[in-house]
Amino acid sequence: MASKIRLASFALFALFLAGCGHSNAPRSLYYWDGSYSSSLYSYLNEEGDTNEQISRLENLAQISIQKGYKIAPGVYAHLGLLYLNNGNLGAASANFDKEVENFPESREYINFIKGSKNLTPKKVEQKEGANNEK
Repeated sequence: MASKIRLASFALFALFLAGCGHSNAPRSLYYWDGSYSSSLYSYLNEEGDTNEQISRLENLAQISIQKGYKIAPGVYAHLGLLYLNNGNLGAASANFDKEVENFPESREYINFIKGSKNLTPKKVEQKEGANNEK
């Protein structure tokens, strides 16, 4: 009788371990390898090479796409800021546009950044009679 209880206990324990080890957990929405966090930390502390940060984030975006994950919020915006700091306005604007395309709720913030860095043409607003006055 004791051996049957031990055998049943062992079988239940083995079944429990098999259930815990099953990889049926929900898949993460975004791919994270730590490069975004470290790149952001370096950027905010003004340390590290900007080109290295760009390379790491571009690599993160490529791996995310290859593995079928979405690009995490802020990655393209951060890339845009890095390109902007390097003087590459075309790449900065393209990455800002990708951020808005993937996360429409970021549109106002991205438009603010683009406007403050002169990446978008400003609207010319003239009041009536303002042309003749000095």
